[in-house]
Amino acid sequence: MADRTLTASIGIATVDVDVATVAVVDGPDRGATATVGDAPLVLGTSEKADLRLTDRTISRLHCELVREGQAVRVRDLGSKNGIWLAGSRIEAALLAPGTHVHVGGTEIEVGIERRRTQQPRWTGPDEFGDLLGASRGMHGLFATLERIAPASLHVLVHGESGTGKELVARALHQASPRCERPFVVVDGAALSRSLADSELFGHVRGAFTDARQDHAGAFERAHGGTVFLDEIGELPLEVQAKLLRVVQEGQVRRLGDIVDRAVDVRVVAATHRDLRRAVNEGSFREDLYYRLAGVLVEVPPLRMRSGDVELLGKAFARRLAPEDPRAEAMAQAALAAVSGYRWPGNVRELRSFVQRALLLGDARLGSPAALLDGPARIRTDLPFTQARREWVEAFEKQYLSHVLDEAGGNVSEAARRAGLARSSFYELMTKLGL
Repeated sequence: MADRTLTASIGIATVDVDVATVAVVDGPDRGATATVGDAPLVLGTSEKADLRLTDRTISRLHCELVREGQAVRVRDLGSKNGIWLAGSRIEAALLAPGTHVHVGGTEIEVGIERRRTQQPRWTGPDEFGDLLGASRGMHGLFATLERIAPASLHVLVHGESGTGKELVARALHQASPRCERPFVVVDGAALSRSLADSELFGHVRGAFTDARQDHAGAFERAHGGTVFLDEIGELPLEVQAKLLRVVQEGQVRRLGDIVDRAVDVRVVAATHRDLRRAVNEGSFREDLYYRLAGVLVEVPPLRMRSGDVELLGKAFARRLAPEDPRAEAMAQAALAAVSGYRWPGNVRELRSFVQRALLLGDARLGSPAALLDGPARIRTDLPFTQARREWVEAFEKQYLSHVLDEAGGNVSEAARRAGLARSSFYELMTKLGL
């Protein structure tokens, strides 16, 4: 696939679209404006912020704004002076056009405007590598991947658990000139502090008690190819510092060695965490963040991919039961029975759902809830701390999603049913990306 043409599946369309805007209406930067595109817009004083302001009461990466339908969601990124709406400090809120909020000592207004613009348009099939989707969000993702695949820029992939971040990384590798070279996966969440150095950078014999022979780390093994660093946000700060040197200089030094080795590697990192908040909180290096985020790719959650559930469900049915002519129809019937479900576990949960539907057959379709994930599956293939973290996160997503659905999307009512303060419920929603 290395010879595919960069713009082979990308066209340009002139369209009238509603765009979200943010304008500074009071403060040192009064008159400054910006457009909120498909990716989140970050407001702050850092030179890396999308809307850079000079107000000293604003943090370097203060907040982000995301377009959601005909509204704009604002979310604090761990700032010192916060976001204030109608006199109350908030963590996150969905703002209607014309709403004013204060960030530090600056007042901003969000809006929605209709503009005529030229946009890249995906003209290829409903797939890219092993990724599948016909929704606008996925076609936009495919167009982005097509454009950046031939480059050597490092890429940061952000998305909820189960959205397919590793598939994005593999698709990038397969569409790049590096496709014939190694693709090496490193799971940052599964690395202990003691093993992280050795796994990433390698070691020489005698470097530590059990180092009985030389070992090439992930970067050496991937020379000429791609390293996929999954859950990059889980790496300890001391490992981040060493990783920064590799990314900046293309040099790696094995643990216990005195010799630097040159490596030619493209890094695709992935996380479900908000690394900009982690930067503000001091748990992730800002210089490493911007080195890795040569391009920031957002993978949309399944609930935002209109029409893709049925498409994916049929594809999973064909793969899981290729010899069964009834498979697609059974999957379609099961999905129809749970129409409107929010799929908090995303594509991973959908695949499990289809698999259960095919195994149980018609006998359980009268009780569609039985096919959905119950309490999150305990993964004994993971270390205890990671398995517990994933179990708790999956439970929280399922619980909050169901309570929100039962409350008709009313956050105050959902919080009341859950026995939580509205602010606490909002914090959980923000953390889980709901």
